[in-house]
Amino acid sequence: MGISTYMNFEQNEQQALWDALSYFDNVEQLNLPNELEALERSRIHDALINHKNNRSKAASELGIGRTLLIHKIKKYDL
Repeated sequence: MGISTYMNFEQNEQQALWDALSYFDNVEQLNLPNELEALERSRIHDALINHKNNRSKAASELGIGRTLLIHKIKKYDL
């Protein structure tokens, strides 16, 4: 492999790395409230499944009151 071929390969490899890293430039700014809501929804969903939709037991597992759990079930359409 000649020097020019090697340099082209190296440039192509470097460009491929930059292209792969550009993914991180396009990510939307982190939105903490949305992430927290997604986590909360997921935890509530899992607790309801674990306790066969028994809201009292699910609320106890989550460390919240049953009334608050019911509010959040409605909020997240679970």
